[in-house]
Amino acid sequence: MPKRNLRPIYPHLGFMIRTNKVLANGVELLYCSERQTSIGCTAKGHRDDNGVITLLKPHTGHVENDGLVEAKQARLELKELASSTKLPPRDVLHETRMKYGAAALVMAGSSSSLERYIGRARQGDRCLDTEAVDAAKPIFQGKMCLDNGKLAFFGQSKNSLFEDQEPFLLFDDTLTQTGGRHAAFGNKLSLEVLESSEIFLTDGTFSVAQAPFVQLWVLHAKFDDATIPVVNVLMSSRSNADYSFVLEKLKAMMPNWNPSDFFGDLELGQSKAVSDAFPGIRTNYCYFHLLQAWYRRMKKHNLGTLTTHGNQLYQFWSLLRCLPYADPAKVEQDFDLLVGRMPTPLTPDMTNFVNYLRRYYVGPRPSLMFPPSSWNVSDRTIRNLPRTTNSVEAHHRNLERCVRDTNGRTTPLLSELLKCLRQEASKLKFDKEALDVDPTYKISSRRKLKDISKDKRILAVVQNTSATGAPLTGLAYLKAIRAAKKYI
Repeated sequence: MPKRNLRPIYPHLGFMIRTNKVLANGVELLYCSERQTSIGCTAKGHRDDNGVITLLKPHTGHVENDGLVEAKQARLELKELASSTKLPPRDVLHETRMKYGAAALVMAGSSSSLERYIGRARQGDRCLDTEAVDAAKPIFQGKMCLDNGKLAFFGQSKNSLFEDQEPFLLFDDTLTQTGGRHAAFGNKLSLEVLESSEIFLTDGTFSVAQAPFVQLWVLHAKFDDATIPVVNVLMSSRSNADYSFVLEKLKAMMPNWNPSDFFGDLELGQSKAVSDAFPGIRTNYCYFHLLQAWYRRMKKHNLGTLTTHGNQLYQFWSLLRCLPYADPAKVEQDFDLLVGRMPTPLTPDMTNFVNYLRRYYVGPRPSLMFPPSSWNVSDRTIRNLPRTTNSVEAHHRNLERCVRDTNGRTTPLLSELLKCLRQEASKLKFDKEALDVDPTYKISSRRKLKDISKDKRILAVVQNTSATGAPLTGLAYLKAIRAAKKYI
């Protein structure tokens, strides 16, 4: 739908007055901006070539208000800056505030409403397809179901902006059992990469999901030297049945998809669905999310401030962070040694935290919610597999930053989100072409030398290749891991 050509609007004696039409002699005939509102002001005037406004009929039904006029002018300035520049929303607001003052911006609206206003001003590619996606009940149609393809710089399709566009919507189905609607996106190459990868990682993000969806579930796969996003699933429900439904739909599209390792966050429904879909798969939890869960529990028991260097729980906490590198069969014994590093007698909060770890992660219990084998990272370290899903988290941060900087919203419209997802799919195509041309091409950014050195030190400890040749165990082993990780 084409944009409306809004007529010029001018401030005049505490009122806003708008051009109705331009006469043959160049004089503008003006009406009050409240003429078509419930106020119904009948004021009118004219503006000559020199910009002088003469009021022919006075305003009725409202009084002059310089503050309101400046607020309206500020909103017009925001719209003009947003549509004519690529400044981030924060800078657009700052420039307008410098020109009209803080009071005008306060009257113009809240920060969040003005950011949404900036976003609407930048929606230059709106069409029936985007309107259908952004409706209360989203309908994926037209260009929303296709990837970006490639610009037709050289091909024979001279009348089209893009060529080689492929289906991007994999499926959009509802699970009757839960009522959850799930829409998956990815192109042919995405499925090929996922099907051939022996590992896959997942993570969910909620901040970019618009109703009726509550989560964007992203599946990552190994591609050359990198872990990359390949399939994105918008989910309106997150039960075990919903995850199983999505995985079975994807398996039907990739008959040879049979990964050996899965890495995800501490979500039982997700990991159970993966185990059911791929019998025998090694399911592991993210090291970062594990430590995050432990530290949140410590803060809940008012112990967080005691873990810094020189405080009561520093020795315990700095070595507990290394426990995932220990022998999973000896976790209970090693944990007992760690508890011995805590101050005695234990406070009630310390006792509660220790009991929490024993109940869910360490034992002794006949069955644990998170057994040591599921969060141990020593095997992953030896096999050079990811210990965390931080690459997945980084993708989500990039996604959120892209949407926020471009459109001024913390929560994007679905059409804006799909635009970002299609851009990610295009990057995969470009990386594939680059690898075909140059086999030495690196997809991932170069790692820092200090990180590479740290991983080598950790691997040496895990493999027990110390200078003396004596295998390390217990606290000595955990201290060696701590030293390798450069903890003070």
